Amino acid sequence: MARLTSLPCDERIGLDDEPEHLASQQTRIGRLDLEFIRPDRPFARNWERVSNVHDASYVLVLPLAGSVAFSQDGRTGFARPGEYVLLSELAYYKLTSDKNSHLLTMRIPAAELRGRLVSIEDHVSRRFKPNEQMTRLLVGMIRSVAELFINCLPPNPQALATEIISFVALTIGSEDRGAATDVRNARYHLRRRIVDFIDSHLSDQSLSPRKIAASSRISLSYLYSLFNDNETTVSQFVQTKRLQRAYEILVADPKGHRTVSEVAYEVGFKNVSHFSRCFSRHFNVAPRDVRQTHNASPAPKADPRPAPPKGLLAPRLPSTSRGRLASPYWERRTLHETV
Repeated sequence: MARLTSLPCDERIGLDDEPEHLASQQTRIGRLDLEFIRPDRPFARNWERVSNVHDASYVLVLPLAGSVAFSQDGRTGFARPGEYVLLSELAYYKLTSDKNSHLLTMRIPAAELRGRLVSIEDHVSRRFKPNEQMTRLLVGMIRSVAELFINCLPPNPQALATEIISFVALTIGSEDRGAATDVRNARYHLRRRIVDFIDSHLSDQSLSPRKIAASSRISLSYLYSLFNDNETTVSQFVQTKRLQRAYEILVADPKGHRTVSEVAYEVGFKNVSHFSRCFSRHFNVAPRDVRQTHNASPAPKADPRPAPPKGLLAPRLPSTSRGRLASPYWERRTLHETV
């Protein structure tokens, strides 16, 4: 959970009687939570990710005076007056500013922005250059709305919230994606590091998405997004890699010096029965029979395409996905991205 200073809902209205030196004022307009953080003392906020997207929000940070430093998903930077930065509660983030900074933040339910802008995660932590004209309109509008309704509710708060969210999505969607090539290259190299880490830790039975994310110092949500690009999951990919490694070990040991159980544990499975079921389902042959089958005929494959190089098996995809994802980025020979 975040370490936030907050007021009960029934105390968010009518703050005129509060001391002028209060560090923050808050109000709620429909589904939006707005907060003025006044210049008074140094400000710091740490947010640790929520577990459910339905409980999460995106945070739009608008510096009104001074500047604010932000960090999320390994990206750091500063936002100054007339700019904004979008952060996600689905990953850890940090905000800091000095005592002279005046900030306005707005929390928007994650589902609201995701429903309007499918690429919303690409814009978190200010990866692209904002459109100056749209940014000026956005900052002015949100500041005016917050100042006007800090002490009283608008006539139709839900309708106003809907219009604000739509304009936020419109502004974010207008960001200059000319830097998209640099972003793709960065994601490419990050994926390679992740795949290499998985390859070298397949025998680790405690290998988990959290451990994989920590190895590259990224959040779980960002790790998931990298795999979602290819419509697979972290766990599915790891299991596929383990099965491929097991297949290679078994066919390289035609005389059976190692038992199926030993191979299963060597590639990171905790349960031999579970390994056998997964192996049989994936290769259409039982692990105990794979040596004989391999000697008699070519290795069975679920996918008729040539097998990728050793150690870089692409995850198996549903047949309905192959038309669009015939060459997933996890294959070294076709590793690329498209906008």
